[in-house]
Amino acid sequence: RVLFRSIPFDRSSSRSNCPTSDKRHLVNLSTVYAVPGFANRTIHLLFSDWQVSGILRVQSGSYLTVTTGVDNALTGQPNQRPNQILGDPFASEQTIDHWLNPAAFRAPATGTYGNLGAGNILGPGNIRLDMGLTRTFNVREGQTLQFRAEAFNLPNHVNPGAPVTALNNPNFGRSQTAGDPRIMQLALKIGRAHV
Repeated sequence: RVLFRSIPFDRSSSRSNCPTSDKRHLVNLSTVYAVPGFANRTIHLLFSDWQVSGILRVQSGSYLTVTTGVDNALTGQPNQRPNQILGDPFASEQTIDHWLNPAAFRAPATGTYGNLGAGNILGPGNIRLDMGLTRTFNVREGQTLQFRAEAFNLPNHVNPGAPVTALNNPNFGRSQTAGDPRIMQLALKIGRAHV
């Protein structure tokens, strides 16, 4: 009777990126532009004193770990990794429904570990543009009325979430979530004028 069995283990497959916090590229740009005053009274009333603000955020995706979804090594431990058999793990034309190429991975032989490291597959990135438009009107002495219009994810850009990474899942490689859609809001605020 066998009491202990040695399972081949490739130490190089344990090297990985930090899946939760490793963001290689992150750009945040913010701006505020104040429309200047105009000499013409009508144009001044309509177009002066507006403020346009914007925040652009572009970031690369998080690192993902592809798993077999089953206990191939027969150790009773979950989240075992497959073998990567193609150099490029991504779909030739990446879409929300087809981010990873299932043919790039294969479950290892029973009783062995796979050669794929943890956190080595880059997930989808994120692009977001938020804009705001404000103007403060003097209503009467000591009081102001501020109008504000805001748009979050103004271009309604689809930011796919992380794809399914378990090989035994029929949705493997498919992103089943997405970031927030365009959201717009309007507000009026009555306040006191600053002296």
